[in-house]
Amino acid sequence: MMIEFLVEVNGQIYEISELVKSVSFTDKLNDGCSKLEFSYIDDQLNIKNGSTVRLKVNSSNIFYGYVFKHGQNKKKEISVTAYDQLRYCKAKDTIVVKNDTVTTLVKKMCNYFNLNVGYLTDTVYKLATSVADDKTWLDIIYATLSDTLMNKGKWYALRDEFGSITVRNLEDIKLDLILGDGSLCYDFEYQKSIDDEFYNVIKIVRDNESTGKRDTYIAKDSNSINKYGLLQYFEVLDKNSNSAQAKSKADMLLNLYNHEVETLTLNCLGDIRVRAGTSFYGSIEDLELNKRLIVKSVTHEFLPVHTMSIEVAI
Repeated sequence: MMIEFLVEVNGQIYEISELVKSVSFTDKLNDGCSKLEFSYIDDQLNIKNGSTVRLKVNSSNIFYGYVFKHGQNKKKEISVTAYDQLRYCKAKDTIVVKNDTVTTLVKKMCNYFNLNVGYLTDTVYKLATSVADDKTWLDIIYATLSDTLMNKGKWYALRDEFGSITVRNLEDIKLDLILGDGSLCYDFEYQKSIDDEFYNVIKIVRDNESTGKRDTYIAKDSNSINKYGLLQYFEVLDKNSNSAQAKSKADMLLNLYNHEVETLTLNCLGDIRVRAGTSFYGSIEDLELNKRLIVKSVTHEFLPVHTMSIEVAI
């Protein structure tokens, strides 16, 4: 494994791959910026907050970002945490959504923070008009990504790709990769739950300006209610929505949430192509698992050997 590790300090660029003792890269699907944590020993090199960090492994781009934390211990080992550009989008503001898609909102965000822009998939779906106060840009972008998924059934990822902000359709970033029995995976942890994001009754309401009353739309699964008890999701739609949209959303949400939430974490030998939002084919006989899985989060450890811990959506 060949590592190229560059840092910029006071305008000077240093290659520190021979100094680094540990390197960990963590990436989550639509849950904040990616993070690079590393440690090194060198009395002369004083990496500072704001310094630029660039990591390549086997000539492949892994991380480009900025130092936000650094410290040291008694052994003079220096620890550093760097984040990608999305870290700056945690700023709160008054954010107006009007005639926007997720794509146009991301463009506005990048313009506001002067961030580099990469490939932006056109998400097409027009978002409801809204004004948000005391919310971060990331809060709003993730909420609109969720709205797009629930209304159109299409899943997109907002991420920084080596210094460029992108929006990717998850269908477009599938990997030709198998993980599981006899293929890179050496351990796993599995769990089923109805504690979070499980609903067997969907209740959608909308204010009917014609009648002056509130219309209610319910989608439910009686068999699921008998089995697990009544677990209800409730939402008030925008007044501009119509009855067909309300019914369609109730049916879609029931289909999305009416199943046990399965959590699976795989511990594997590393593959640098694996990032949050990518997918691979999972094959584990003990779980009767044999299907494509989407990466919710991944942590790559590069030293002494490349391994990765992957949490997937099933």
